[in-house]
Amino acid sequence: MKILIVSKCPTHPASAGNRRFILNQVELFKKMGHIVHFLYVEEKGLKVFFKNSSKETLEMKKYWGSNLHIYKVSLSEKIKFNLLQNYIRPKFNNGYIKVDDVYPNGLTTSVNTLNNVENFDCVIVNYYYLSKLLLETDIPLKGLTTHDYFSFKDQLVGIKNVTWGTDANQEATAMQRSPNILALNTEEAIFFSKLAPLNNIYNVFGSFEYKPSEIVGNKVLLFLSGSNVYNLKGLKWFVEEIFPTIVKKIPQVKLRIGGSICRVIREYSYHPNIELVGLVESADEFYKTADIVINPTYLGTGLKIKTFESIAYDKVTIVHPHSMIGIYNVEKAPVFSSCCAEDWVNFLNGVWSDFSRISNIKEQNKRYITAMQSFVLSEYQRFFSSLK
Repeated sequence: MKILIVSKCPTHPASAGNRRFILNQVELFKKMGHIVHFLYVEEKGLKVFFKNSSKETLEMKKYWGSNLHIYKVSLSEKIKFNLLQNYIRPKFNNGYIKVDDVYPNGLTTSVNTLNNVENFDCVIVNYYYLSKLLLETDIPLKGLTTHDYFSFKDQLVGIKNVTWGTDANQEATAMQRSPNILALNTEEAIFFSKLAPLNNIYNVFGSFEYKPSEIVGNKVLLFLSGSNVYNLKGLKWFVEEIFPTIVKKIPQVKLRIGGSICRVIREYSYHPNIELVGLVESADEFYKTADIVINPTYLGTGLKIKTFESIAYDKVTIVHPHSMIGIYNVEKAPVFSSCCAEDWVNFLNGVWSDFSRISNIKEQNKRYITAMQSFVLSEYQRFFSSLK
């Protein structure tokens, strides 16, 4: 099958959760024997609009070769998008955008022209705001990767004018345009089934390869993250509410933080028990440096990628309870969760005093990721087989 993926989110560098999801999805499709093309809807910010090719574009060209296609949003449309998102909708519509507010006018023609050459069997668009394409293309099999849900998200997370926030009517319009909806967690799959009760819902979570690791044996906690507001708030909660108790009871403990989040938390570099690594070239190498990974995120929706990623890297995983919501087979997940600092201390003392507990968790990690990957594969096979 020849598949076209359409997205405003680039695949490279894979430095954010949505990028890693798309890239992992692409790799899985290739392993399934499909041919995959990527149409990147390049929407440059006004400050960099006239600059040459971005780092994202250059890296994607290396990966995709001739299977990369780029649609460039015009300056006039970018100005219009900004006016709608930043001024008009906040003033007149509670900050909620309309379903087609940021849909580029020329995208449909670009996709249909490309399809006349490539004859795609399947098109998958990313995010609800590109769903209009599904009404205007003849590509036979259509899917919408949701990534998240955005209905009244400002109320859910307590932040005004959330990016791409909308109301349930607008999101339902988008969902009902797609006969096939690819959801990323269990709760959201249920929500989308209510918005589009006649459509097919597939719970695809994310594709993760199990990577076994040896026990390191140090007293280091790892956190690898981008700098979005939810990650920042989660880390702040951990450092202020949980970490002081851990340091008091386990003075040798270190919190090692990697990723672009380090750029905005430089004040933590003065903490004697915190190490800022900065940008990480290789997640594989970063995760090799300790046994335990934390995910303190307590806000947001969508894929719990840090939770899954930690398990896939064969780590002991400790999270805020929010970061287990909607994950695959939550009852069997090899994850410890709590909001209580004493619980974190007791759990850490337990695994650091008895490495057999770490070994046991590693066995559970392998079973869990293997089972989830099998389930995700079956969901995609079900989706592809719906093409008559």
